[in-house]
Amino acid sequence: MFNLLIIEDSPMLCKIFDDLLSRYTDFNFDIATTYAQAKKLIQVKRYQIAVADMNLPDAKSGEIIPLLNKHNIAPIVFTGIFDESFREGFETSQIVDYVLKERYENILYVIEKCKQLELNTTKKILVVDDSTLYTNFLKQNLLIHHFKVITAPNGKEALTKLQMHTDIELIITDYHMPVMDGLEFVRRVRKKYNKKQIRIITLTSDTNSYATSRFLKEGANDYITKPFSRDEFYSRIYQNIEEVAMFEDMQHNFDDDIINLLSDVTEFRSAETGSHVKRISEYSYVLAKLSGMFEEEARLIGKLATLHDIGKVTIKDAILCKPGKLTREEFETMKTHTTCGAKLLERGFISDPKVGNIAKEIALYHHEKWDGSGYPEGLEGEEIPKHARIVAIVDVFDALMNKRVYKESWPTEKTLNFLEENASIHFDPKLTKIFLKHIDCFINILHKYGSDTEEQRFCKIQAT
Repeated sequence: MFNLLIIEDSPMLCKIFDDLLSRYTDFNFDIATTYAQAKKLIQVKRYQIAVADMNLPDAKSGEIIPLLNKHNIAPIVFTGIFDESFREGFETSQIVDYVLKERYENILYVIEKCKQLELNTTKKILVVDDSTLYTNFLKQNLLIHHFKVITAPNGKEALTKLQMHTDIELIITDYHMPVMDGLEFVRRVRKKYNKKQIRIITLTSDTNSYATSRFLKEGANDYITKPFSRDEFYSRIYQNIEEVAMFEDMQHNFDDDIINLLSDVTEFRSAETGSHVKRISEYSYVLAKLSGMFEEEARLIGKLATLHDIGKVTIKDAILCKPGKLTREEFETMKTHTTCGAKLLERGFISDPKVGNIAKEIALYHHEKWDGSGYPEGLEGEEIPKHARIVAIVDVFDALMNKRVYKESWPTEKTLNFLEENASIHFDPKLTKIFLKHIDCFINILHKYGSDTEEQRFCKIQAT
């Protein structure tokens, strides 16, 4: 989490910043009203971001800027005075942005800018230029905005960097370079990545439209003609970064739609299990969180766990809904729901293979066992993906605790004894221990979709 320092002598603005930051952000922030207070705070605490007034009671000539720069802080300047000399100074200063104190909306802009700077730490940009001087110039300006920066001196090395850093979102490349020039580099990148996956900005000193049009035809998204101002540079960077985020949001929404549709199909096909898939989703999220996964990953596991039995849509009703024990041949057919489900999900998430791979592994491996006696591949121990091991535990727990066409529900004590006895045999022993330690969390979820009269138990999620 970023630490933010507000340096402002206006009591009214201090109050507004305090209120808005407290209500709408997760920043750890401090407010200083003088140069001396800011200096004292900086000496005892590391700040990643600062919003600074240029004219303070004890430093009226912008002395706060070099003080912040000395401590590797590039501030957002929030000023009531702006002139051409300041604009010229901005081009060479370690300043993120300058904002005038004209309107209330500008305060909101400053706060959103701070949030953007924190988000930038997750954005990786590749700079390709054979000029060390120019590469350092671009890198420094990107680092001021907290982007992660990778560099390469030519297109050939840049292609290698792309393979090493699969999370690069934006490329800034020069045209004239040795070994492989910018045009050929763009052509090679576009053979593997489309414009939605990676944005490309080309830098060129050529002023004729033919040069820029060639880049655009080969797959560049944008171009900047040298020389350029920092204002123009940052505007182009953010425009392209935001478009990447827009496509990611679209893909995320599309994935959610697919997940919801497929989970509805699964539940409709297995009507006797009631809200089984909903419970599995919540169980999986909680166990993932308790096992130490980050929030975003745990939520993804919870969503995709709803698809663990999607392959049952391929199983005949005579087998799927049989009220008694399956024959050996019928059980072999039932086991194919894992491989069939994996194939369905591979096709369903063809445009998002990262998410699709997790969904596929859950469907394929949630019947594998810790001792290697499971199916379909007989994986053993940690060969089984962790997300599949999580679903394996909660799936069995829910199946035992609820009535099925082939069995009555088990008492809680009998179910927990079964899980404990089968740790290191059927289930991951560490995950089973966590599950049993926090059993009240899972009982609450069970009751949430079952009897409304059951007593709720205390549950606090803490990663182990």
